[in-house]
Amino acid sequence: MSKTELGQKYAYDLDIAVIGGGAAGLAAAVSAGREMPQGAKLAVFDAQPRCGKKLLATGNGRCNLTNRHAGPSDYHADDTRAVSQVFSGVNVDDTLAFFESLGLVWREEDEGRIYPACGQASAVLDLLRLELLRLQIAEVCGCRVESIKLDTDGRYLLRSPLGTIRTKYVIEACGGMAAPNLGGVNWGYELLRSLGHTATKLHPSLAPIPVSSPHLGSLKGIRAHAKASICNERGAIASDEGEVQFGDKALSGIVIFQLSSAAAPVIGRGGELCVELDMLPELDFDGIVTLLTKRRAILPHLTLENYLTGVFNKRVGMCLLKQAGMTPLSRSVSELSDGDIRRIASVVKCWRFPVSGAAAWNNAQVTSGGVRLSEFDGLTMQSRLHKGLFAAGELLNADGRCGGFNLQWAWSTGILAGRSAAEMLRSDKNK
Repeated sequence: MSKTELGQKYAYDLDIAVIGGGAAGLAAAVSAGREMPQGAKLAVFDAQPRCGKKLLATGNGRCNLTNRHAGPSDYHADDTRAVSQVFSGVNVDDTLAFFESLGLVWREEDEGRIYPACGQASAVLDLLRLELLRLQIAEVCGCRVESIKLDTDGRYLLRSPLGTIRTKYVIEACGGMAAPNLGGVNWGYELLRSLGHTATKLHPSLAPIPVSSPHLGSLKGIRAHAKASICNERGAIASDEGEVQFGDKALSGIVIFQLSSAAAPVIGRGGELCVELDMLPELDFDGIVTLLTKRRAILPHLTLENYLTGVFNKRVGMCLLKQAGMTPLSRSVSELSDGDIRRIASVVKCWRFPVSGAAAWNNAQVTSGGVRLSEFDGLTMQSRLHKGLFAAGELLNADGRCGGFNLQWAWSTGILAGRSAAEMLRSDKNK
């Protein structure tokens, strides 16, 4: 399919061009390739030296393929009806059947997370690429599509370093801005804007939240169970319970990632935000006071340094006491007054960490915001503005919770877009 082989002015003359070789783009290419008419031409174009670089990093290299419980309510989007339509077309079971047809064996783990049984993200990528090979679909890497426009005959012309690519149908799936070190880009939005589509403001999501605290340095790397809330002056914006990881200048862990997703549009807008940690969510304030009072009675011989040892990680306990103003910690537990105990209980119930800025794109797993989903048909992923133009994956304004939900969105929209483009191509051939 090279320019020389074609003997014409196009580097590639195709029926379907997929822009982006990530999860959504590869799923789209496989789905289209399986259903398009014999002799039709399809190719995948990716700006990276190799397709699927970001996919290899998912699930800490294990690939959290999907989540058993994924459904429309797990996503933030500008068009909730379109999200429901996407899941009516390709749900979790459909996705698992798709991967089983490629030869993948999967395993369900805690909280509905589904991984390849072999525990390798590379296996998922290998199986997708092997299917492209079987279907004789070219992967053209190191080729960024620089512009897109409609030709007078209704076809699309894509400008690239290799020359002009002409195609009947385009599936844009070049991803979002998250993790630029793994191939996150912003030019996909510009391609669709050039055709009249609009995008919302973009924010890094599923990322550590930068916070300020004098105690973080001594807590780096420690994990603790807590109920975490991100709050503004009006109260909690979002809350979740689970494992929090303390970093040098940020809070991390799955529960914090979930908060970053819910709060991404708010962080960085100005106004005071903070993360509040309830370190004993199973007890109310009075229950914590009772617990601490009992510990004062049975452990009067200890110094404050060890007063909360056995309740929390020792360093966490010491920082909670410092936050409550109980220094020096060399004092005896027997010296605590009832007022001291109530102050400690207040911090245990609401440990505040002021948010110090927006998350970094390099640390984000997904982009919050994107091209408006309302501008695409949720049943086919075809543009409402241009026939034959499809979009899938992170590029669209829909992002999900941590735990396989965002890959599920990539698979669902990619499979729908590929299937729909192939159906249109078959319909055209039959006319």
